[in-house]
Amino acid sequence: MARKDRLLRDAERGKFLITIDTEEAFEGVLVEWDDEHVVLAAAYSVGVTGDRLKLDGYQWLPRQRIKYMQAVTT
Repeated sequence: MARKDRLLRDAERGKFLITIDTEEAFEGVLVEWDDEHVVLAAAYSVGVTGDRLKLDGYQWLPRQRIKYMQAVTT
């Protein structure tokens, strides 16, 4: 099993907006991660205009493609 990053461990169950290298953005609750992926639950695809589209199930994002990972406060 991969060693979990301290920052991700501290952020578990937090809500994040993640932008990947294709400029696509996803918002959701961080529920799991490993050396290769982060997994969001209750996820949305977020458009450039801020439009949100609810995604079914979990969203798996490759860690190598993540450009930004921003905490979302409510």
